[in-house]
Amino acid sequence: MGPDHLLQPSQPQKWDPIEGFRLSLSGAVAQKELRFWSILAVSSLAVAGIFALLLAISRLPGADSLFPWPVAFYERSLIIHVIMSFVVWFVACGMIFAQIAAYRISDGTPRSENMGRTAAVALLAAFFLLGAPALMDSGVPSLNNYVPAIIDPIYYIGLLLVAFGAVMGAARVFINLSNRQGALEPIGTSGITASVIVILTIAAFAISWNHNGGMPNSPAENEDVFWAGGHILQFFNVAIMIGAWLFLVGRIIGEPPVRPKVAMIAYGILGLLALGGLLLLFVEEPLSVAERDLFTQYQYALAPVPTFIGLLVAAALIKAPKSETEVGRSAAVCVWLSMALFFVGGFLGIFVDGTDTRTPAHYHAVIGAVNIALMGFLYLFVLPVLGRGITKWRAVRASLWLYGLGQLLHSVGLFIAGGYGAPRKVAGTSPGLDVIGNWIGHVGIGIGGVIAVLGGVMFIWMCGKKLLKASETN
Repeated sequence: MGPDHLLQPSQPQKWDPIEGFRLSLSGAVAQKELRFWSILAVSSLAVAGIFALLLAISRLPGADSLFPWPVAFYERSLIIHVIMSFVVWFVACGMIFAQIAAYRISDGTPRSENMGRTAAVALLAAFFLLGAPALMDSGVPSLNNYVPAIIDPIYYIGLLLVAFGAVMGAARVFINLSNRQGALEPIGTSGITASVIVILTIAAFAISWNHNGGMPNSPAENEDVFWAGGHILQFFNVAIMIGAWLFLVGRIIGEPPVRPKVAMIAYGILGLLALGGLLLLFVEEPLSVAERDLFTQYQYALAPVPTFIGLLVAAALIKAPKSETEVGRSAAVCVWLSMALFFVGGFLGIFVDGTDTRTPAHYHAVIGAVNIALMGFLYLFVLPVLGRGITKWRAVRASLWLYGLGQLLHSVGLFIAGGYGAPRKVAGTSPGLDVIGNWIGHVGIGIGGVIAVLGGVMFIWMCGKKLLKASETN
């Protein structure tokens, strides 16, 4: 036995993408903040579900005689459902990545530590301000794209608080990046990239708001104000989705799925593409049709980076032996479903025209891909780091399968129905259900939606229960 044996570890070593972050996030303040952001994220999905349920009840025959529903309650409920599940949820998850970045690059002792708590409190206040107009007979619902609104000062103050919270969380990352002491890795870089993009997004909203001359007074003005920034916001969603992919695949194969330098170059390109989106605001006449068309075409800039990373992580998964651990199996379900939804949604996006349900078919699939990646990230990173690790693994995988396959069926159903002329953002079904293809599309919408909701409810229940109870030994 040679002398080299003395230099070998006594036990086989395995790379673990959690342990490198656990120490940085082990302090009491870091734990409270991470838990707060996670509760806010899961609560936003719960609120979205409640409004979706109220929306469905309000459409039942005779429901108007059972309860004095506010005027335009259907439209308001749809708006709150979207704002909570597609904006607040993503911002809260993005701030989790931003917190991870801030604590990791500062080696667990970030400067301006209280900025994270301030950001979370701002988002909490936004909950009440965004939801209040939906239960009041005031304000005009605006079913515009990306950030639908209720034309009421209370609602816009809520949106401003969401923006303020995001700016505070991102600013803390930049403050600590200027004097970095800890490691810079792909998961942390995801939070840095998301912080850059959220600032670019808010800047785009502010520029469009200024061109509009103040608070929007009609759905058309809301479309103008939120169109450019809404497109840039999708780069933010992609940044945190890729961060979740890299983490999950790392947990499956026990090593980094992509070389760190390659991942960081990809993040840099994503950030530059988001910056390019902001610069487009200075190309055409502000709020013009030409500007809107320019951003519509720029949506294709979203594809290259996640496609590149997706191919690399898929290759790493195929090459690696099948995981025999509960964590590995759960992470594999999550990654494969997320990538399938993302690429199916991207393909469906080729055929959208903005008037029928082929458009929501595209974005429900793509957004579902981001959602399921983040669900896996909360299950397999956040809860263990908080000392609240999952133990019911079959239920975890069931929630992922239900949500992923349900969302896929729902999206395909929307696409088929849209091909038969089903209009978007309208309650009820389209005419011509005697045509078998149209009927199949609407059945897919309904059944897929119910299955996806069941998976979402399971996630909210299991994750929420862990977050709200006392810390456990992981």
